[in-house]
Amino acid sequence: MDNQLEHIRDIWVNAFFTGNYEVLAQLEDRHFKVIYEQEDRVESNYTRYEKIAHAVKNGVWKPQKPEILTEDFEFDRELTTCKVTLTLENEATIIQESWVFREDWKVIELRFCQASTAP
Repeated sequence: MDNQLEHIRDIWVNAFFTGNYEVLAQLEDRHFKVIYEQEDRVESNYTRYEKIAHAVKNGVWKPQKPEILTEDFEFDRELTTCKVTLTLENEATIIQESWVFREDWKVIELRFCQASTAP
């Protein structure tokens, strides 16, 4: 099951960095949200898709790939949910992805935390 998740994650990450919001929409849960803890801001997937589409259309979609120090997968006992925790090289930020398996793996949340406040 984890190989399947890793494969889906690779497609999802690539879709983000290439600005392919149509693939993002397929792999993200319909209630997907991005949480920026430090800014106390939450972004819905629809707002995000609009921003990405606009940036791609105008040739300014150039997200920076973070330097990842560690990547940990934490599955529940039934292997139906997984929390992926990425520690960045600067160690000041932790990125957490929450995934759920219902017929296919879908990402339900992306959370940017300060390392000292990560749950």
